[in-house]
Amino acid sequence: MHIRNRRPTPEEVNCRYCTEYFPNVGCEALECIILPERIAAGVVGYEEIVANSFYYNPELIRRLQKLIKNFPGTMWADELHEQRFNYCISQCEETFVSPAYYAAVYLLTSNDDLYKRSSRCFLKSRLYLRDFRIQGISPYNYTLFAYARLLYSGKTNLPMTELVDGWTVPPEAFRFIVNAVIIAKHGVETLNITKTTTIKDTETEE
Repeated sequence: MHIRNRRPTPEEVNCRYCTEYFPNVGCEALECIILPERIAAGVVGYEEIVANSFYYNPELIRRLQKLIKNFPGTMWADELHEQRFNYCISQCEETFVSPAYYAAVYLLTSNDDLYKRSSRCFLKSRLYLRDFRIQGISPYNYTLFAYARLLYSGKTNLPMTELVDGWTVPPEAFRFIVNAVIIAKHGVETLNITKTTTIKDTETEE
């Protein structure tokens, strides 16, 4: 089921219409085959999108569960984060934007210091990260910059040893990195996720 040229409605992506869904059994697919459409319809919760973004790792799962439990109802740090992000992506021609680009910009605009340090990087055709001002950067912001660079290069399967380490990647940095991976893997529309749990089929029925 692929719905083109418009945003699908929750009813149109109801699981009961999917070929992998069987009454009294549920979904038998290993992965949702219409996840992009369900994201666009606004029915996918934070817990589900996180589960669809990382390979299983016992130590990482513990950090992710805590992150999900404390999901604040938005993927933004605050309103200024959203404003900085929107301004920066407006500077790039649409032809050159990609999920990797959005993910990197999401990290680089997450606080004012990172935004100022990366202000010369936002070109019309790309991110030129060699112009990032690294001198005097805090360890926290360097971590976010390093992951922005990784994601922009197309790497979404990040080193687990660092992500599970609360010293190398502190909780707030972990939150933004996880969100950036979600964007890189599933697109910028995931930034519209506001609920922790997925909207159930019964909630879309009339």
